[in-house]
Amino acid sequence: MGVLLAGCTGTSRDEAGGMSEPETPPAFRNVGKDVAFVGDAVCATCHEEEYAGYQAHGMARSWYRLTPENEVEDFDAPPVYDATKDLYYRVFKEDGRYFQEEYRLDSKGKKTHRLVREMVYVVGSGTAARTYLTEHQGYLYELPLTWYTQVRRWNFSPGYEVANKRFDRLIPDRCVACHDSYPVSVPFVEGKYEQVPLGIGCERCHGPGDVHVEARLADPEVTGDYDPTIVNPAHLPFERRLDVCQQCHLSGTTSVLREGRGPFDFRPSEPLSAHVSLFYREEPTRVDQIDVISHADRMKKSACYRATLAQGDPMECITCHNPHEGFRDKGPAYFNTTCQDCHAPADLRARFATQAARDRHGPEANCIACHMPKVAAEGTPHASYTDHLIRVVREEPVSLPAPVRATPVLKPYFPDDARGTDGERYAGVAYVVYGTQYADTLALREGVRRLERALAEDAEHGEAQYLLGFARVQLGEVEAALPALEAAVRLDPNIPERLNTLAQAYEAVGRDPAVIARLYRRALDIQPALADVRVNYGRFLETQGRIEEALREYRAAIEERPWLATAHFNLGAALVRTGEVEAGEAALRRALELDPDHPDALTNLGLVYLVRGDRATAQTYLERAVTANPDHPIALSNLGAFYLEEDRLDRAIDLLTRAVEARPDYVDALANLALAHFRNDDMARAERYARRVLALEPDNTLARQILAAL
Repeated sequence: MGVLLAGCTGTSRDEAGGMSEPETPPAFRNVGKDVAFVGDAVCATCHEEEYAGYQAHGMARSWYRLTPENEVEDFDAPPVYDATKDLYYRVFKEDGRYFQEEYRLDSKGKKTHRLVREMVYVVGSGTAARTYLTEHQGYLYELPLTWYTQVRRWNFSPGYEVANKRFDRLIPDRCVACHDSYPVSVPFVEGKYEQVPLGIGCERCHGPGDVHVEARLADPEVTGDYDPTIVNPAHLPFERRLDVCQQCHLSGTTSVLREGRGPFDFRPSEPLSAHVSLFYREEPTRVDQIDVISHADRMKKSACYRATLAQGDPMECITCHNPHEGFRDKGPAYFNTTCQDCHAPADLRARFATQAARDRHGPEANCIACHMPKVAAEGTPHASYTDHLIRVVREEPVSLPAPVRATPVLKPYFPDDARGTDGERYAGVAYVVYGTQYADTLALREGVRRLERALAEDAEHGEAQYLLGFARVQLGEVEAALPALEAAVRLDPNIPERLNTLAQAYEAVGRDPAVIARLYRRALDIQPALADVRVNYGRFLETQGRIEEALREYRAAIEERPWLATAHFNLGAALVRTGEVEAGEAALRRALELDPDHPDALTNLGLVYLVRGDRATAQTYLERAVTANPDHPIALSNLGAFYLEEDRLDRAIDLLTRAVEARPDYVDALANLALAHFRNDDMARAERYARRVLALEPDNTLARQILAAL
């Protein structure tokens, strides 16, 4: 295990070597969802040798606490700078604890913003990198800086160079599912866990151990060819044995859980295709870059794999990797010996005409270095990984075609997903997931098209209905999204995410407030820890004039997630509106401590200072809001209105024009823009914008006054 990743690429089953249908595996009694995990310490009481050997394996060291005993990093290194956000990040240690600090400097080098988070967990064995998590009230957050072991330097964690999520990147269940043993998660709450194990354990490959422990304590002897109380992958058919590894070492552009499956539901001995639907995007082959988790599909492209598959004794992961021991300190011979079992040096040497070639293929040759070179990993800077495509490496030019704006083509990995209504449904889900992840509207529309076609054949699939509605909402087609969202809630009214999305959609189209309130309340009754839903509900309550209830929801959200800047902002803005200006200002400042570029918090603080008559300070905050968020319509509109009051008409017109370009139906900005043009003696534009206002809001007083004065 290396670093936390957001996306991946893959290969097709046909390219992978054309698997035959697997034989029926033996029945194991420990793979049901109701069988409890016991933990490695229990395994070690009887399997001491295997347990001890496994502790040197990278999987056993995939997730652990950062301590002075395992510290390898340079904590005196210079900071890393994000020029896009104008933020510095540095690491430091203090009293045996480790921290990452975010800060900003003004023109004189003085810190104007500072936020510190403790580095609690390390994710990654350290072969390539070590990424860090912090923990707060059960929530796990990824931190911005990763230690890249191979180059011994700090830089941004994967994905952060594209979109710096700062200290707000919650760790999803799907990430934890492969970077660690299965945790005890909080239902429906992303990133919150009641218990987090340390490292991938025995039961990831052998299944939960409770049944086995109980049986062997009652009777240590096993009768028959195998022990049915615990999965031993050695007794699995070839395909199922591969799936034990492929659950985390098979890449794909988009991985979708099967309907009814959770992130922690896979059990060894079941086909991986029963757990996930995997799709990959065909892209030009690159010889200079691989995906971090491409091990299985790259191996399947190898001539070694294809040849042994045809012979009936296929090469597989455990041909080279002993899962019960580490290999980091064993040197090249550890793997080269396995190569030479099939490729004897004497036979190899006899095949070459030149002495130089024969010398390169002697008993001491490093097969892996030449035929499985380390190459850069896509999306992971400063790290290279062993390419599991075994081949004769030749110099090949890297030439990629220019990107073309077109609907991506996602192909299924598992054959069943290439046919029938079920295949069409999962393809639709994959396109929606891909379109959401990459903000690709063409993919979203393709997902909508496929889901509509599949659901016309069989409408009783809640997740597909939900994602159809969700995709339409993202495309701005809220009214059209309602039937699918309503169907999703009807099929399962106990999933808060569906209730929350339907409530928001109803708000957008002006449906019955009582129905909207019931949806929010039901979501929170099912899972009170959903702070985001509380913020949404509080905002809705404000629109209904129920301010005190809204304040309670905001405060409850903050109690649950104190680092949620939006909750602090909403609380502050609501308090200011009720006249509690000092308390509101404190909440707004807390929002800015958590997010120094929060546009609405900056704007509202500016308005607070305007009310106080401190125009200079107000201008500072209003300008900061626009500088940090140059396309934010509210920030642009408020600063434009400020300059309009100052009679700086050219500046006001520029800002207000940008505001209405960002939001064409923004009535306040349109009205102020009409007034600015009126004061600038541009009557034609004043009339045009005033009429646009009245088309949206027929009773708008300012627009009517402008037209009357023309």
